[in-house]
Amino acid sequence: MNGKFVVDGMLGSLARKLRIFGYDTVYDVKIGDEEILKTAQKEGRTVLTSDRMLFQAASKKKVECILLTEDSDEDRLVTVFKDIWSEAKRLNPQVARCAVCNGAVVKVDKAEVANVVPEGVLKTQEEFFRCGSCSKVYWIGGHWRRLYELSESVNRRLQQA
Repeated sequence: MNGKFVVDGMLGSLARKLRIFGYDTVYDVKIGDEEILKTAQKEGRTVLTSDRMLFQAASKKKVECILLTEDSDEDRLVTVFKDIWSEAKRLNPQVARCAVCNGAVVKVDKAEVANVVPEGVLKTQEEFFRCGSCSKVYWIGGHWRRLYELSESVNRRLQQA
């Protein structure tokens, strides 16, 4: 598995998390199973799905696919990562991708986002990141801390496996 994914429409939350972890992840709720399989074949991506019929179709076409039957994103991440992580991977904003569009995210000066982020955020945060594709701005706030805790939990579980 190469760490490039195409995720079916039922796993949007997982797709966003994979992007934040830095994985190139195609996700569009509007594309159907055939388009998912074509994208996986054409771009060498692994399909992530909770749809048994899509999993069976991928198997027939010899497309790498993981059937995710778990209920939580943490459990799904453990399943996906157990085959691609040889060591613990820490959440790192320097390698994150945009949760919205999958674009590359780069660090930017605070002054560059002063007119875009809420005033309170500007006062309390020093580090900012912007998507090079859609221009969405990110910072290390409460949401990032929760994702970091998720990352640590996934790492602990992978090390115990």
